[in-house]
Parts: sequence; structure tokens; C-alpha cells
Amino acid sequence: MRPFDKTQRCNYFPMLTIVTFSTLFFGFFCYNQYMKTIPFPDFKHQHPFQESSNSTYVQLQETNKADDGDYERIVSPLEECDIFTGEWVFDNGSSHPLYKEDDCEFLTDMVTCLKNGRPESLYQKWRWQPRDCSLPKFEANLLLEKLRGKRLMFVGDFINLNQMLSMVCMVQSIIPPEKKSFSYASYTTVFKMKDYNATLEFYWAPFLVESNVDPPTMRYGTVVPVVKLESISKHGDNWKNVDYLIFNTYIWWRYPTMKALNGATDSVDVDQNVAYERALKSWAKWVEENVDSNRTSVFFSSMSPTHMKYKLANT
Repeated sequence: MRPFDKTQRCNYFPMLTIVTFSTLFFGFFCYNQYMKTIPFPDFKHQHPFQESSNSTYVQLQETNKADDGDYERIVSPLEECDIFTGEWVFDNGSSHPLYKEDDCEFLTDMVTCLKNGRPESLYQKWRWQPRDCSLPKFEANLLLEKLRGKRLMFVGDFINLNQMLSMVCMVQSIIPPEKKSFSYASYTTVFKMKDYNATLEFYWAPFLVESNVDPPTMRYGTVVPVVKLESISKHGDNWKNVDYLIFNTYIWWRYPTMKALNGATDSVDVDQNVAYERALKSWAKWVEENVDSNRTSVFFSSMSPTHMKYKLANT
């Protein structure tokens, strides 16, 4: 298995996932700020486009009227909005893309679609639109202020590395060169923002639990993965004292059966779903026992659009 192939042709699904998650996650950051500064109108007792009696108003965009005269969509306050229910919409405005490949030196070749020969860039104009509300417009300086004095860490496989790199690209342009630094290590990738005393980080743990493919030299399909389904503390020690943790694990679980370590050296075949469940239980137990919810916010990113079939089609 070669989950990180710099020579493969790029498709837009992973890029859409990266930009979407970064935007959605930024929405979570902005939530408290908006709730403190904007008194929302009372939607239960007034027409959705009638002025509120509050001294500050929320600007609502009118949509087409339905046959019965009602508006097709009523914009809800953010605290009542399910941001995960919605659709992709084409946005030809100046706000998209949120960054350009040529302007961000930190992107890997795997996610630079235009550099890899994609003939058009319209795929970058799609954005996620929740059904019942609108996400705040992305502002890099606001995100950096929310991160001041904090650590944000992505943990998982190359999908989460791409998420981290995308977030770096979304903010790095407003930081002077001498005020930022970027470093790679065996397991960690760190982007430091000196004036904000903040970091965006990535920690490599494709199964979250420990495995034989964790070391850098084992990450490109040279060996069959063997997973330690109940062992996570070695990785977990590096996740402590972080303010925002974003986990994922998916693409490396694509085998019908997984080899799990049984004892010191022996391995046994375990059904994929059973192995995945055991690993997630180990992860959940670690979070329960080691994360202070008063300090740290934990997110789990579910599976991303698979790109294996596109890789095969282009070879």
C-alpha cells in the first residue's frame, strides 16, 4: 500500500475534504466569538426577514419564495444549526479559493493539483453550504487570535497531514517570514507562529494505536501492517497538553482482515470491523483518561472520500 504517492495524478475529492474540514473547523472557533458579540433575533415570533427589536441585527439573505408564499430556507442562529447537513455550492466570488497553490510553499506535491497538470481550477470554487445557516466568512487574523497561546494538533494519517497543511496555507500569508517557521520530524510536523505563541501541528499515527508502520521508513507499503490494538500510550504521550486535538484514521484500514499483534511477536488475523472497533475503543479510553475537557477540545474526523479507485484508473 502506498498512501503517499507523489507521482499519482491528483483528484479534487481530497482537496475538497481538506478545505471543507478547515472551514468547518474554523466555524467552530468562531462560534463563541459570534455568540458573545451578536444578539440574534427571535426567530420564533417574527418573520425571518423582519427587523429584530435588538439594537444589533443579523443580516439575512433572502432566498426564493416557495409556492405557498413562505421562504424556502429560514436562517437559524448558529447554536441551532447543524453545519453537517447541507450541500456543495459553486461560489464564483473572490473569497474562493481561500488560498492558491503558488502562494503556499508548504504544500506537498500530492495535493498540488494544478502543479500536477490539472487543466482547470474551477474545482476550487466549490464551498460547503449548511442547509439552515451560513458559515462565517473566513478571516485568517481572527483564527490566529483564537489560537494565541495555544496548540492545535492533527493526529492520524496523510489525510490529516493534508488538513494541517491546508490550515497552514490559510493563515501563513499574513505572517511575516521571520515570524513563522516550519519543521518536519519523524512523527511530528510543526508550524510555529511566533507573535502568537501558537503552533499548528501534525502527529503521524495512521491507526491511532501503535503499529509496525509507524516509523518513517515503513510508511510506503513496504511491509504488511501489524497493529497493536490495545497499545496507544506511546503515541498518546505526545498528545497531552494540547488545546485542540483533531483525530482521524481510515485509509489504512482497507484490508478485509487486519493482522493484530498477539503477544510479543505473534500476529493473528482479525476482521477489519472488529479490529477498527477495538482500536477506537482504545483511543476513546485514552481520551477519557488523559484529556481535560476544561482545557482541550477533541474532534474526530470520519472517513474521507476514497481516492484509491481514481489512482488505479489513472495508472
